[in-house]
Amino acid sequence: MKKRARSSRKALAPVDVEIVTLDKKLVDDATVWIRRKLEETVYKGTLEIGNYVLDTFFKGDIEAVRSKNPQKNTSFGALTDKCGSQELPISKPALSRAVGIAMMVRQFPDETVAFKQLAPSIQETLLPLQDPAKVEKIAKKALEGEWTVLETRETVASERAKIPKDDTRGRPPTPVITKVLERSLKQFTFEDGKRSFTKADVEALGEDQRENALKSAQELIEKLKELVGKLKKA
Repeated sequence: MKKRARSSRKALAPVDVEIVTLDKKLVDDATVWIRRKLEETVYKGTLEIGNYVLDTFFKGDIEAVRSKNPQKNTSFGALTDKCGSQELPISKPALSRAVGIAMMVRQFPDETVAFKQLAPSIQETLLPLQDPAKVEKIAKKALEGEWTVLETRETVASERAKIPKDDTRGRPPTPVITKVLERSLKQFTFEDGKRSFTKADVEALGEDQRENALKSAQELIEKLKELVGKLKKA
């Protein structure tokens, strides 16, 4: 008879499993330390970046930042083009958030306001409201209720839904004249502020096309002169 082969496997010794209990104090202490460090580094850095850009590129003018004019600041546009590179390792959204937070903070000279006591992630979520009064109203609720980013975002979305469609930013509708001028100006510029029509573009036109373009351009100049005259007299 064949002998049954002995198993080469050895019986595994029982392993002592250490039961780890929740150390609530450890978690709370870590939470406080991390939050303090974020406030000292991330938030401070974000606010400093926002203030620097606001002062350096827009001379502290909040309305200049909000302007939709494509030529509002070509230098700032060139700066954002560098975002996300090794030369400027910050994303465009992050840079915009920094400026937005700096703008909102400046509209609250009182250091005790709720907005200034919120975490940067919550502050950022409130920025779409733009109206300082509305922002502070929701900020107080977020602070008292210890809201999460998601809870705050849902409330902000609800508040924005109440704003008339022609006033999504809480301000009067843009006049027709302003809309037409800004739209026309945008047609003549790239995002970086350079002229969109080059000498090569002109030379590419046929003789008839060039004459028609010249006629249209001259008529446009006359209409703009007329409008400029009315604006100066107003």
